[in-house]
Amino acid sequence: MRVSSKDRKEQLISATVELMRREGVQSVTMRAIAKEAKAPLATANYCFSGKEELMEAAAEAWLKNLSSFSGDIPAHLGLRNAVEQVAQGYWRALEEEPGSLLAEIELILWATRGAPVSPLAAKIYPAYEVELGGIFSSAAQSNGDECRIGIPELVRSFLMIYDGAALQYLTDPTAADHRALFFMTLDALLTRAGV
Repeated sequence: MRVSSKDRKEQLISATVELMRREGVQSVTMRAIAKEAKAPLATANYCFSGKEELMEAAAEAWLKNLSSFSGDIPAHLGLRNAVEQVAQGYWRALEEEPGSLLAEIELILWATRGAPVSPLAAKIYPAYEVELGGIFSSAAQSNGDECRIGIPELVRSFLMIYDGAALQYLTDPTAADHRALFFMTLDALLTRAGV
């Protein structure tokens, strides 16, 4: 059965994401992706000009998943509640699927190392800022909340706290109560923001 080029590209992108989650970014080669997708190597090379283009497509697919997560956050409950619900969702995803976040971090580092060649590194955090900024702005507006720091700064601060806590968790999930420390630090940020 013939697979359309569009469908084959989606299969290759899905295979790339799965391979990154399971074995890490360093394991991603065109040959490994083709094998994971059960596609001929020539087809993978036909659909994508190389590993960099495929990695960028996989990162774009990953970033699109942000929207599916954020649709569940009720804005009418206010800014603090929205930030806390996003934090709970992020932490739950970290505990349930740590390999996914590890692969995402590896992808960010890979893209940053190749930043002069790839615009991917410059897209990743801004995508989070847009998505979370929309959630947090809607929540603040719908509840009449005043935030003493700008929403973009709130988002960046949230991501800094989460990234640091997640990295510590990934190095040793049993070492300390990373979750409690994450939420304590997040509470300090929200208090500073006046919400």
